[in-house]
Amino acid sequence: MYDRWGSRTVAIGLVLALAAALPSGRPAEALEKVSLRLKWLHQAQFAGYYVAKEKGFYRDEGLEMSINPGGPQIVAENLIASGADDFAHGGGLETTLTARQKGLPIVAVAVLFQKTPFLLVTKKDSGITRLEDFPGKKVSLWYTGMQYIVRGMLKARGVDPGKITEVPQAVTMAPFLRGEVDVASVTPYNELQSLYADGHRDLVLFDPADYGIVVPRDPIVTSEKMIRDRPEVVQRFLRASLRGWKWAVENQAEAVDIVLKQNPSLKRDHQAAMLREVAKLLQWGPGTEHGIGYIDRKTAEFTQKFLLEHGQLTQPVDLEAAYTMRFWNEVPASAKVVR
Repeated sequence: MYDRWGSRTVAIGLVLALAAALPSGRPAEALEKVSLRLKWLHQAQFAGYYVAKEKGFYRDEGLEMSINPGGPQIVAENLIASGADDFAHGGGLETTLTARQKGLPIVAVAVLFQKTPFLLVTKKDSGITRLEDFPGKKVSLWYTGMQYIVRGMLKARGVDPGKITEVPQAVTMAPFLRGEVDVASVTPYNELQSLYADGHRDLVLFDPADYGIVVPRDPIVTSEKMIRDRPEVVQRFLRASLRGWKWAVENQAEAVDIVLKQNPSLKRDHQAAMLREVAKLLQWGPGTEHGIGYIDRKTAEFTQKFLLEHGQLTQPVDLEAAYTMRFWNEVPASAKVVR
């Protein structure tokens, strides 16, 4: 009698112990695999996704998330269009529109940065003090949408963009510091902070906002196919992602800890400064009023008008097809509004 019931008791105990050891949320076999492609290497610019994964927000939504880094030769929008990835942290709203014009079936479901986070930088001893000084100069750009903004800035001042030499931006600022390029691209939360930290403060900065250009950046994009065939996955992904971003903004020190797990070689001080600047971009203007990821219609219309005026679009794009607020609207305020 002891052996019979004792064995059963042991078996039940093992089952219960195994169940207790499993992570909370949905069972592993029920999780649906999805992938997110970043537009750059792992850093605090993407903290919200790391937080959502670390804290189990994706698992809570029944998702097994793979977060794939980008790089200088990777265009996240292209990987979405090809089906290589399910979601992407894209270049900007302008890259979404230009991709649509090319026939790429991508759709923005949120926009994280409510203003243009790019600056052009040159050294004071370069003799470059205005955009009219750019002709004949070598300018390094990220080909994730910034090229359109820079070309538009030049045209706005009557400068032919064809008169500059565009080159891809390097992973580091070394080519700029060595004088291999005259003008480089920086973000206020990353490269500019690195220059300052290394003692390079004798700089001239060109801000698109000073030329009336405020283009939302860093959209979350997916494909028309995902929206058509797996809308519930799109909804769950966006809900978990915005929840992660909100948490990262409200708990920045711990969020930086999570970022460093992606790449322990990153410098904590730099990542903390980056997240502080990113939080400002997330909450700028409509981001404060409505919540993280909001897509403002007037700003979208301005972006399209700007691209048309400066030749980056040859004809209007259907904005209703280029972005949707369908999924953002269904995310509760508690998951996207920073208090």
